[in-house]
Amino acid sequence: MKENEYLLNQLKKWFAYDAFRPGQMESIQSILNGQHTLSVLPTGTGKSLIYQYCGYSIEGLVIIVSPLLSLMDNQVMQLNQAGEKRAAALNSMLSQTERRLVESRIDTYKFLFVSPEMLQSKWLLQKFMNMKIALFVVDEAHCISQWGLDFRPDYLFLGEVRNKLGNPLTLALTATAPEMVRNEILKALHLESENTDIHLSSPNRDNIYYQILEVNRQEKDDKLLEMMSEYVPPGVIYFSSKPRAEEVCQLLKQRTHLRIDTYHADRTTEDRQIVQRQFLNGELDVICATSAFGMGINKENIRFVIHYHMPNSVEEYLQEIGRAGRDGKQSIATLLYSKSDAIFKYKIIRETKLTEQFLKAKSNNEEILKMGLSDSDLAMVKIIAFHKLRSNEAMQLVENRIQDRVAKFTAMGHLITTPECKRDTISNYFKQTENEKPEWCCSVCQKDAAVLLNEMEASKVIQGPERENMNNWKEIIKGLFLF
Repeated sequence: MKENEYLLNQLKKWFAYDAFRPGQMESIQSILNGQHTLSVLPTGTGKSLIYQYCGYSIEGLVIIVSPLLSLMDNQVMQLNQAGEKRAAALNSMLSQTERRLVESRIDTYKFLFVSPEMLQSKWLLQKFMNMKIALFVVDEAHCISQWGLDFRPDYLFLGEVRNKLGNPLTLALTATAPEMVRNEILKALHLESENTDIHLSSPNRDNIYYQILEVNRQEKDDKLLEMMSEYVPPGVIYFSSKPRAEEVCQLLKQRTHLRIDTYHADRTTEDRQIVQRQFLNGELDVICATSAFGMGINKENIRFVIHYHMPNSVEEYLQEIGRAGRDGKQSIATLLYSKSDAIFKYKIIRETKLTEQFLKAKSNNEEILKMGLSDSDLAMVKIIAFHKLRSNEAMQLVENRIQDRVAKFTAMGHLITTPECKRDTISNYFKQTENEKPEWCCSVCQKDAAVLLNEMEASKVIQGPERENMNNWKEIIKGLFLF
């Protein structure tokens, strides 16, 4: 009890919070007790606070491995704005001069965000080997698993990196990880034989109402326009198609007074950074985005997330709707389900160019990478290269991954079409039990969301810029990493 009081006092002192969110204290206690830890906590429950708290409690450098440049930018910016100047990022986005500046100051940092690719640098590893490492953090740890969301082949080297650093105290964080993915995370980080604590919390967020609406493909735009007149911004609309995101963005600009822009991989890095900053600053009401947007974006007052297309998996769905309601206030997640969209997406999920003949004909991996493959096929090529698989082994991997994608997509289809409670269905998928349901649960438990929307409208606070309005975007881009 005294330990809990001490932890709460330090929480108040360092972060000005009166209470921990579910899963935070248990994870912190594990780390402070010297236990390697895997924490699976829903998106928006404050996973970054865990390593920040432990960093202030343990002497030495906190290394945070992060998969996205935008994710690093956002986290460094938040630390800087909170008054922590001993934070920086080291990745390929930096100019040579900026990189040398960060490298020259490594001894002065408390929190250093690095991309997995950067950890292949012999100079950097040697530097870390001569430093006291307080904590080695693997953020978005599901990227390790070849069966998880957003697989990143460069994450496969992190177990070897840990070994070279003397197996420092390690914290792996992710929002969604079924048992198979959790096991692969531990194996890849060489933690399966270690004394590792695993903390799981409910995958559901109590303040998000799950609404699934079946509409014909032709009706979607009309339904979306209707929703834009009822929903309280800010919000995010997710698309599987970049062209469709652009088309709908133009439609909404023409037919509403909302401030709207797009975010997807076809836009330049500078454009995406500007859109992200404008959205964070309250200068945009709605983002029409693909799954490229959102990981690590900490905007607390997102009131709605809409899926224009069906997500590929329950994990992807939870990652994306979890961007809503991080301030703890009531939010809504709406999925517009069309059978024709689902059929089309099922065909896409099963498609692959990686036939045995293709792999034999293109024995040079560099040549394969230039063939315009899908992200999934590219990931498989990198796994094949990493494990140096023979042709028959490679084709077995391809087939296994296709079957896994089909199984995940089927589970998402079951969530959409089941007449049972959506919240219970999600918990069952992760083999967990849902205890209490919130007042606003899902469109099965409460079919008419009109009352909820009226309540949200009534409690709406006029949104002004959430941070100082910054207009000189060229200077912002230059200053993304504050040293």
